[in-house]
Amino acid sequence: MGRMDRGAVSERDTGVVRSVDRALSLLETISAQSKGLSLLDLARQANLPTSTTHRLLTTLQQRGFARFDAGSGRWLVGRAALGVGANYAGSRDMVALARPILERFSAACGEIINLGVIDEGKVVFLHRVDPRARKSYVPTGTATIPLHCSSIGKMLLAVLPAREVRQALSGQKFEPVTTNTVVSERALRQELETANRNGFALDDEENTLGLRCIAAPVFDEYHRPVAAISLAAPSNRLKKRHVAENSAMVRAAAAELTAAWSGLSA
Repeated sequence: MGRMDRGAVSERDTGVVRSVDRALSLLETISAQSKGLSLLDLARQANLPTSTTHRLLTTLQQRGFARFDAGSGRWLVGRAALGVGANYAGSRDMVALARPILERFSAACGEIINLGVIDEGKVVFLHRVDPRARKSYVPTGTATIPLHCSSIGKMLLAVLPAREVRQALSGQKFEPVTTNTVVSERALRQELETANRNGFALDDEENTLGLRCIAAPVFDEYHRPVAAISLAAPSNRLKKRHVAENSAMVRAAAAELTAAWSGLSA
C-alpha cells in the first residue's frame, strides 16, 4: 500500500480530512490577528511548508474566506467568513450554550448557579442549576429582582456604558430589601466601580438574609455584556474570606460562556 493510501486510511479512521483541518487552522490563526500575518509567519505557526501554506491560503482566498493585502504583504480574514459568523450569531441560543457550563460549575462547587440578564430595569433569570434539588431549569415566580441588590444586576451595570447605566437606574427607588441592601445611587456607583475593577460583583445578603452571591459578566463579540453568571450560597458556607477564591471560579465559567457565545478569549 502506497503512502497516499496509508494517509487515506488514517483520515478515514480518524474522521479528519487533513487538508480541511489545516485550512481551518490557518483561518483561525489569521482571525486571531487583526492586522493579519505574512505567509512565512503563518507557515511557521502552522508548522507547514511554505508551499503547502500558500496552496491552502489560495484555496481559502478563492472561496472568499481569506484575502491577501498586497500593500502589507499580509493575509487577512475574507468577507465570506463574516457571512458565516453572522449566520451563527443569528442562530445562537444562550441557554443551550450555557447549560452544560452551568451544570459543570454547579457540580464542581456544589452550589446554585444562575444565568441572568437585565430586562426593563430588573434582573431576569434565564436558567438555574440546583445541585441539591438535582434540577436544571428556568426559574419561575420570583424570577426577577431589583438591580441594586443583585450580584448579576450590579455586575452588568458595572460594565455597561455610562449612558445605559443612567437609563437603567432612572426611576429606581433603591428600596431596602434586607438590612444590608444598598439604598443610595452614590453607594451603588461605588460598588459598581469596585465590581468593574475586580471583574466580579457581590450580593452580600442584600436580597436575602443568609445568602451571598457572586457574579461575573458574559460578553458578545463586540465586548458588550449580554448576561452574567452567578454563584449563590448560604453565607455560612460562602464566608467573606472565601469570596475571592470563589469569584475566580465564577469568572472562569463566565469566560468559558463568553468564548462559546462570541469566540472572545480572556
